[in-house]
Amino acid sequence: MSKSSTPASTSSSSTPLLVGVCLAWGIATLLFFLLFTAPGEDGAQPGWFLLGINVFETGAFLLASILCFRNWRSTQIASGRNVWFWIGLGLLFYVLGNVMFFLWGTIWGLDPAVSLGDFFYIFSYVFLAAGMFKAVLPRRLNLEMPQWLIVLGVGLGGVLLAIFVKVVALEAAVVTTAPTVTTAPTVYVAQAETMAKADIALVVAPETSEDPSNAPAWVLEMDQRLEPLSDGVGLMYLIGDIVLLIIASTLLVAFWGGRYSQSWKLIAIAAFCLYIADMFFAYAVNTGTYVEGSLWEVFWTFSAVFFGLGAVVEHAVSVTSRRSPRRRRG
Repeated sequence: MSKSSTPASTSSSSTPLLVGVCLAWGIATLLFFLLFTAPGEDGAQPGWFLLGINVFETGAFLLASILCFRNWRSTQIASGRNVWFWIGLGLLFYVLGNVMFFLWGTIWGLDPAVSLGDFFYIFSYVFLAAGMFKAVLPRRLNLEMPQWLIVLGVGLGGVLLAIFVKVVALEAAVVTTAPTVTTAPTVYVAQAETMAKADIALVVAPETSEDPSNAPAWVLEMDQRLEPLSDGVGLMYLIGDIVLLIIASTLLVAFWGGRYSQSWKLIAIAAFCLYIADMFFAYAVNTGTYVEGSLWEVFWTFSAVFFGLGAVVEHAVSVTSRRSPRRRRG
């Protein structure tokens, strides 16, 4: 009769199931985007589709957060329990940010420059960066020059890409707001159309002056108070993305080989997916072309899936390595 650790045996049996759930979640999300993306005549996605993608994305981050907290509660995690506590807390704050974003945009029909959800997102970046940094900090990084150049190149590339997105967005804004040149014969027609539109606006103004949103009064007041912070919030998003990108590249270099490298490769991929989605989002928002439910949003869900996979692999490897190779038989 062999005596083995019951928690370890349970972990080994649950690992394939959890990996399968994470992979299935990511594949189902991608198929949902590919099969059911159907913009209406106004270019917006139907309500049921927006609800579906929010459920997939928020559920993925919630599952990844639970798996990270599972590692935090385990005494056998090799990389340290605090590492997974901060990562799990960051993913949980991302869930709260998604909930706020869904309430503001889908339920209340608001599109403010800054909402309460933005602060949850920003804190999620802080906590994710803290957890990933704690994973790198205990390891004495004796990187060679080519490895440092890789980290520096990735960081510089992230900064340049962010600047490129901003510059392209500004150029697009200038083009859309540039005055149009009209020829002499069409000037009078344009003036007549302008006067007619002005007369119509005067007639319908009293009917459209009311706010169509059904948001509570405190929400509308909060949006007005937070609007001046839009530039600062955008800068914090940019800094958070670049910091996560640099830490992710450092994780790839520092944990490239060895027994525990697989989980941190997955965490680094998760950070890269988050960066890709954020860059697409920044470009779409700055150019005024953002439509909720675009295909690139799947990278947000992929980010959560890879965070969850990293947590599962780390737990499995840590529990397996702590098992005694010898078993007593009775």
